[in-house]
Amino acid sequence: MLTKHLLTDFNPITLIFARCVIASIIFATFCIIVYKKEFKIAKKDLKYFIGLAFFEPFIYFLFETYSLKYCDASMVSVIIATIPLFVALMAVFIFKEKLSKLNFFGIALSISGIVIMLWHSFINSEVSFYIFLAFGAVFSTIGYNYFLRKIPITYSPIVVITWQNILGLIAFLPLVFFVNNGESIAFQYHALGNMQNLSFLLMLSIFCSAIAFILYIGAMRVLGLARTNIFVNLIPVMTVVIAFYVLNEEITVSKVLGIIIVIGGIFLVQHKRKAG
Repeated sequence: MLTKHLLTDFNPITLIFARCVIASIIFATFCIIVYKKEFKIAKKDLKYFIGLAFFEPFIYFLFETYSLKYCDASMVSVIIATIPLFVALMAVFIFKEKLSKLNFFGIALSISGIVIMLWHSFINSEVSFYIFLAFGAVFSTIGYNYFLRKIPITYSPIVVITWQNILGLIAFLPLVFFVNNGESIAFQYHALGNMQNLSFLLMLSIFCSAIAFILYIGAMRVLGLARTNIFVNLIPVMTVVIAFYVLNEEITVSKVLGIIIVIGGIFLVQHKRKAG
C-alpha cells in the first residue's frame, strides 16, 4: 500500500534505489558498530551475496514495483502470495523433495483461483504485461532462496540483509541516471518534502527492505523454508483490506473468491503427511 501511494510522485527505479540507500545507511552503521570485522564478506562467499542481491532486491523489486504501478495492489499481492507454490516446485525439481497428491492438488487449486481473479485483466493486453511482471517477481524468489541457502549460517541475518541492500543500490545506481533527467529528479526531491511521503519511504526502507528480510532469514533457519513461506499467504488478505480503506480499491466477488481459493490451495501445498 505504501509503495502504491509513493508511485504517484516517484518513478519505480528511484523509489527502490532510495529504499536501498536508506536501509544500507542505517543498518551498515549498526553492523559496523556491533559486528565490526564480522561485517566483512569472505571472498569465497561473495558470489552468493551477489546472486542474492541480483534476485532481491534488483529483479524482485523491479518487477513488483512496476506491476504495482499499473495494477491493483490487491491483485499483485495475490500473485506474490503464490511464492510458496513455486518454492514447493523448486523443492521437487532442484532439491529432490517429494510432494503428495494433496500437495499437487493444492497447486492446481491455487492456479485456478488466480485465473478466476485475473481473468478480466488478462483480456486487457496492456495490463496483462504488468501482471506477467508480477509473476517475474515470484520466479525471482526461487533464485533468491537458492543463494540464501548457499550463504553460511555463520553470517548474522542483519549482516546478510545489509549487504543485500548495499549490493542492490549499486545495481540500481546506473538505472537511476538512465530513467531520470534534471526535471524529474527535482520533482521527486521536492516530493520528499511531503511528510507523508517521507514517513512512508522510511517505513518501506526500514521495515520492508530490511527488518522483514532479517526476520525471514531468522525464521527460515529455525523453521525451514516451507513452514516460513506459509506466512506470505497473509499478504493478499491484508492488502485487500488496506487497499479498500486507504486506496478505495473495489473489492469484487471475483477477488474475494480468487483469494479464498488461492490461500486454500497454498495451505494444501504446505500440508505434510504424518509419519506412520
